[in-house]
Amino acid sequence: MKNTFTLILLSTCALLKAQLYDAQWAIAPGLSYIDFRNDTIIMKTVSSPISMTFTDANICDSSGNMLFITDGLSIYGSDGRIINNGDGLNPCPYTSYFIGQGLNIQQAALFIPTPSHTNLYHLFHFSNDTANESRPGTLYYSQVDNSTGVGNVILKNIPFCISMFREGGITACKHANGRDYWIVMAGLANNRFYKFLLTPDTLLGPFTQDIGPMYPGPYDLAYSKFSQDGSRYATGAFEGLVTVMDFDRCTGEFSTPLTIYNDASIDTLNPTTGCVSLEFSPNGRFLYVGDRIIINQFDLQAANIQDSVEIYRTGPNDLAQTDMLQLAANGKLYISTWNGGVYYCHVINQPDSLGDSCHFIYGGLPTLTINSNKVPNMINYKLGPLIGSGCDTINTSSFNLAKDSELIRIIPNPANKYAYVEIGTPGDYEFQLLNETGQLLSAKQTRQVDIFDTENLSNGVYFLKVVDRKNPDNTMTRKIVVQH
Repeated sequence: MKNTFTLILLSTCALLKAQLYDAQWAIAPGLSYIDFRNDTIIMKTVSSPISMTFTDANICDSSGNMLFITDGLSIYGSDGRIINNGDGLNPCPYTSYFIGQGLNIQQAALFIPTPSHTNLYHLFHFSNDTANESRPGTLYYSQVDNSTGVGNVILKNIPFCISMFREGGITACKHANGRDYWIVMAGLANNRFYKFLLTPDTLLGPFTQDIGPMYPGPYDLAYSKFSQDGSRYATGAFEGLVTVMDFDRCTGEFSTPLTIYNDASIDTLNPTTGCVSLEFSPNGRFLYVGDRIIINQFDLQAANIQDSVEIYRTGPNDLAQTDMLQLAANGKLYISTWNGGVYYCHVINQPDSLGDSCHFIYGGLPTLTINSNKVPNMINYKLGPLIGSGCDTINTSSFNLAKDSELIRIIPNPANKYAYVEIGTPGDYEFQLLNETGQLLSAKQTRQVDIFDTENLSNGVYFLKVVDRKNPDNTMTRKIVVQH
């Protein structure tokens, strides 16, 4: 198995301290946690009545400790119990049908830390509350205060937009200032996108934009993601249509829409099924698109993006057909199951690699509870300001690599399979991997994320040297221990 160094650049000291919101995942029934903070994944179960169908979201504190979980019906604490005033989310008849099992809409809830507030968290959520109960018509937010260490919902079911929306697909991306968040939802049976900006004091919007292909019903169920650097957005629909667009983190505007047709498989229950879920690779080059039969990899740098690589195709008797895709904090991509009550997820170990090199493992992550349909709806909470964009107005000081080397962390160290390197701000860098004698083993130019293959390296001490290409005298060197 290859060992990789995944280098992830963050923004400021404050952001570095607030980077582990996605460090753990919660899945249910038989509530269990999957902890990605260490080289070895740790799992534990919590006694709780919570049950999840499709709606699953959770958030950790800045150190990666589990805080809050939702199934679309209530907000639960880390002990699996409903927190103060945490019941009664999404008031409508449709929600009430799912008491005891969790709401059945994918990406129908998303936690975001309230900008500039250490102990406040927003939950954005919705249900199918239109007249025919087929689609969401009202978007809500609720706010949780954790200042006492015990969650307390201080605002609940606050409507912030009333319209007609596609079922599911809420996601978000950091503003170019590195503090605020863009929240995005797609409209129903059209090509309209609703965008909102969460700031420390208010929620702005909606800002609407009509762009890209139309998404007609009835199979326009949505699943949407931003790339890790926030430069691209992808949304897919049940019939296989996928739209990829560039995103301006300053203005919130989409541009240059690209249409991809996923290889829609023949499914006797849903013959038009094509895109159930999608996810970008960490470096943004590849887009993984799955229905319940196939996982395809699209190379967004290819001359013909439509030429996909089939990563996996399920068999007719497979009890673990593929479902939702989600990138984890360890840089791997996990895929929940669809039709079987199985205790595992599928895994793509190296999602930045082309074709079979991405290393798909069937059932590669055993779980402590049934993993059917769900993985939590997560975003890249680590994303920092877009330096030089004109919107990076909050953190304006220059970044001195040598002076601020204490802001650079390597996790884990010693490293076995991978090590994250987190530094203060995106820029124009060269990353150099050196041995103990100073010999250059590998060098790559990057702004945010790159990978060093260490498969053929022996155990021992190595050095990562970071060079600012615009100012070569601005450098930093840190020790990395390789221990297979």
